[in-house]
Amino acid sequence: MGMRPRTVAAVAALTALPILVSSGSAALAADAAQTSGKAVNLHLTAKTRAALADAYWNHSKDYSRGKVDGPKHVYYGKITGTTRAKDVYWAIGDIGVKGDPISYQDGPHVWRKLGNGGWRHMGDSGGCPQVPKKLLRLWKQPQYIC
Repeated sequence: MGMRPRTVAAVAALTALPILVSSGSAALAADAAQTSGKAVNLHLTAKTRAALADAYWNHSKDYSRGKVDGPKHVYYGKITGTTRAKDVYWAIGDIGVKGDPISYQDGPHVWRKLGNGGWRHMGDSGGCPQVPKKLLRLWKQPQYIC
């Protein structure tokens, strides 16, 4: 006397479940290890753009936050770390202060943040952004010789 078709299907499903769960965990761990050091292009959101402008403004209190113009023409990405907390995010773009034409010279400006930390404005690069070359290649930006 054999099992009913429904019973066979239920046993098969329950037997396969632990395999799927454990192989999924192993796949996630392997994926994390494989992507460490990878350059990833990211979509710039309005929230991130505002955070970059805030970081720029925070380096000088000589003008109101409303006078910050930009950032514009922004490239944004990350270099993956061994964990998400160790991912390093980078952005380059144009930014300045309304009414101050000198503030728009040179560029691009560079920002950096680690994991879930805050953005730090690294400064005006003067045409030589100290950003990982992997990201510059991904963004199809010139390989600056500094």
